[in-house]
Amino acid sequence: MSISRKALLGAIATATVAGLAFGVAPAASANPAPGTNPVVDLFGSDTTQDVSNGFASVITNGSGQALIASYDATSAGTSVTPGEVSPLVTVPVANGSGQGKTLLTAAINGTSVSLTNGGTTLTSSGALSRDDVEVARSSSAGTWNASGTYAYVPFAVDAVTYVTAPSTSVPNGIPLGTTVGQDTDGDGIRDLTLKNIYGYDPTAASVTLENAANTTFVVGKQGTGAAIVPFKPQAGSGTLSFWQTAIGGAYASRVADTYTDASGSHSVQEHDGSVTAAVPNALVPFSIAQHIAQSKAATLSTNYGVTVADRRHSAVLRNIGSTAPLDVDGNLNASFPVNRVVFNVVENAAITSGSAVYNSNLVNLFVGSSAKVLTAKRPGSTTVSVINDFGFGTIPAAGVTPLDGKTYVAGTAYRSN
Repeated sequence: MSISRKALLGAIATATVAGLAFGVAPAASANPAPGTNPVVDLFGSDTTQDVSNGFASVITNGSGQALIASYDATSAGTSVTPGEVSPLVTVPVANGSGQGKTLLTAAINGTSVSLTNGGTTLTSSGALSRDDVEVARSSSAGTWNASGTYAYVPFAVDAVTYVTAPSTSVPNGIPLGTTVGQDTDGDGIRDLTLKNIYGYDPTAASVTLENAANTTFVVGKQGTGAAIVPFKPQAGSGTLSFWQTAIGGAYASRVADTYTDASGSHSVQEHDGSVTAAVPNALVPFSIAQHIAQSKAATLSTNYGVTVADRRHSAVLRNIGSTAPLDVDGNLNASFPVNRVVFNVVENAAITSGSAVYNSNLVNLFVGSSAKVLTAKRPGSTTVSVINDFGFGTIPAAGVTPLDGKTYVAGTAYRSN
């Protein structure tokens, strides 16, 4: 009989926030070495990979053993060995919310899995088990079903705006708009809104839109000389799904998820400003929390011992309409209109007391108002939360109602297929 070392390490009832007594964080690695991994393994969203690494840095058991291993979406195209039960299985790293859930599904069903990233397909070395993948990070909501297999557990608030290069013909303050096809003055030229940029006349290679001053802008593809060149993140991204919800319809064919530069063709990785540096007049959605964390990369490395890659490439956060993405202190603007909650996704049965697969580690880490991820603090501080330090907003006790119109309470499980 093989006994999981995770079960032996999972004394979360005695969990502590590492480093508080000494004001420093232990060294942390997003992708731990095979056979040394903590109790719970997280894969998926690029949006929440860094804050999850922050959690991994400070949440430990009474012996100082890390309880979370979080595998970076930006290391996709590689494989890792997350489990502790022999025989160990090599698992391809997920890039995005969708692939994270694919891994979780394979672990629940006990099947092998293949993931494709950057044109390369990697397959697990065998069937996954619940010991290999316990959590999928997700920056988009599920399709709610009271009897669903999965539980989406919200833990923080994010918001998304568009970014551009510092110098561009794309104006600041483009409004979201009310509907695709909006034409306020009825002159036949549609309004310059994000909904129209991304969704109006979906088969047209280019469209002409006008702002409130009747100045026109051509929206088109890379290489056409268009004043606005819209892009979307890679397939399977939670931000791709969320931004589509925000624009209120399908993406137009002129909206690409790849771009070219002198070195060739590249996928548009979410929360990476490379496309705005390479393509004149490009715009692309970007997590405000990610942009904040990337701007604080050096400080977060000092405080948490984790590496946050600054992938902004000088990309600038823009207002949506008259609303700025940051407040006067440089934090996420709680009033930003294009907002969302972010989730840790688990098997619902695994957090249901009495279930054959009940996992108290998951409950103590993620579920309830006193969940460890909700109460974790910066090393050396009793007031600054990990969530806020990495750019996200906290969910009020009464809950938050983001763009999708559903009210979410932190630590509450919302079931989904």
